[in-house]
Amino acid sequence: MLTSSEGDRRALLERIEEMGRDEIDALPVGIITLDLDGTILRYNQTEAGYSRRHAPAQVGRNFFRDVAPCTQDAGFQGRFEALAAPGGHGTVEFEYQFHFPWGSERVLISFMRAPDAPRIQLLITWPAEQGKAPLDASANAHRRARSRRY
Repeated sequence: MLTSSEGDRRALLERIEEMGRDEIDALPVGIITLDLDGTILRYNQTEAGYSRRHAPAQVGRNFFRDVAPCTQDAGFQGRFEALAAPGGHGTVEFEYQFHFPWGSERVLISFMRAPDAPRIQLLITWPAEQGKAPLDASANAHRRARSRRY
């Protein structure tokens, strides 16, 4: 179970490396694993439901160029690049507004890179999950099943 509190997000970010695909897919937040160039290595089903994208089709694509070109700015990509630089590590959190054909969504972004790790974890907390009580995987699966695909 997970809440969207800062402590829970940080604990989750630290555990992601050890989690399997099914466990990551059951989380109530979007998880995207990026290599240091921004190529998507992992894209969970929760993020696929919110963004209305087919998760397996995102793997291998560049997040900034191919998936979310609206993030090619100093506020988003610049923060990623600072973490991806040699010696970069830690956690960075900020709010961001995604613009989709069906409307805009304000989300909470969390980037995390362990020291010397070859990848960065991107956690996206969507408005439906911000400030909510803990959700379990079954509640998340029900919500995903109701989501429409664009």
